Amino acid sequence: MSAEFIAAHASGEHWAAISSELAEKLERQGDIPDGLAFLYVSEPLAGDIGSILTFLRSRLGVEFWVGTSGVGVCGPGRAYFGVPAASVMIAPLAPERFHIFDPIRIDADIDEAPLQDAIARLEPLFGLVHADPGVPEALKLLPELARVGSTYLVGGVGAGGEKGASQIANKVTHGGLSGVLFAGDTVVQVGLSQACSPIGPVHRVTEGRGGIISMLDDKPAYQVFADELASDENGFTLNPGSKPGGEGGAGAQIGTGRYHVAFMVPGTDTGDFVVRNLMGVDPQNNLMAVNDDARPGDAVRFVRRDSATAEQDLRRMLADLQRRLPGRPRGAVYCSCVARGPHLFGTENREMMIIQEELGDLPLTGFYGNGEICNDRFYAYTGVLTLFM
Repeated sequence: MSAEFIAAHASGEHWAAISSELAEKLERQGDIPDGLAFLYVSEPLAGDIGSILTFLRSRLGVEFWVGTSGVGVCGPGRAYFGVPAASVMIAPLAPERFHIFDPIRIDADIDEAPLQDAIARLEPLFGLVHADPGVPEALKLLPELARVGSTYLVGGVGAGGEKGASQIANKVTHGGLSGVLFAGDTVVQVGLSQACSPIGPVHRVTEGRGGIISMLDDKPAYQVFADELASDENGFTLNPGSKPGGEGGAGAQIGTGRYHVAFMVPGTDTGDFVVRNLMGVDPQNNLMAVNDDARPGDAVRFVRRDSATAEQDLRRMLADLQRRLPGRPRGAVYCSCVARGPHLFGTENREMMIIQEELGDLPLTGFYGNGEICNDRFYAYTGVLTLFM
């Protein structure tokens, strides 16, 4: 068995041509290792993922596969959006060192066999998971799955356009959370990059329910937000007529992406937060709408998303990873947000080129999805990079 990770990516007009190109690129790298293969396809190929899997499994002789369909896919220094494309990486791992599991449904008992048997056997410290955007409630299973195996999870939410998202767990499947758990002696390093920077202090929600925040620190929520934007030198002036869910004015600018509400993660000493969309503001009633449940006692702050912050934080994350590396990584998986890529970095390849510049040319695969998973939490606007040592 080869000790090297190998990876390839390709784009074309038809799934068969793309599959052939992927196989040829992998075969040119030497003997195909027997192990675990990761396969990610872009939205235009979501309906063909089963055909691609069947072809590559037969051609390459690799039995075990995981993956999903995403808005885009990526490889070393390259990303693809809006075109048929696929990315593959094969890791030379013995079958007894990992366990692939079918989608876990929201009403399932995670403690049931065979997943529990695999957890007892592997004593996993790390797992890669893929979520179906059509079953968002499945994300509520993340804390339980992480707790049962004391497992650090990474991954993301797939995408599939009109044909729906597909997951690969040795076969094509749908729904819930699927993925792979790795034996406890599998060494990885994980980095998380946020594309947002704070524009004010942390506040406490003192009145809010559902997705509506009315009071922060016992002050009208909209007024707190407006005061902080007024002090943001890179900000803009709010249209007083903007309302949650309304059209035009600042509500439209907020909804499309510059300012967001960040929910602080309890129990961390790093100031970690998860970003949620600010859907709109209602100055007349001092209300703010977010796409998450805001409850009294929640710690939140306002953040701004822009390209300069995104690149700065990505390089920070990569530098931090390099300081922690015990040696050169053998391979990498990158799960990034669809709102990053060309939307945030200017060109579709820029984000991946930065990673290549900082870490060198190493086997890498990944996808752009509808949200990212890191540890036991669901993030947005982030990039989650896992390096296999």
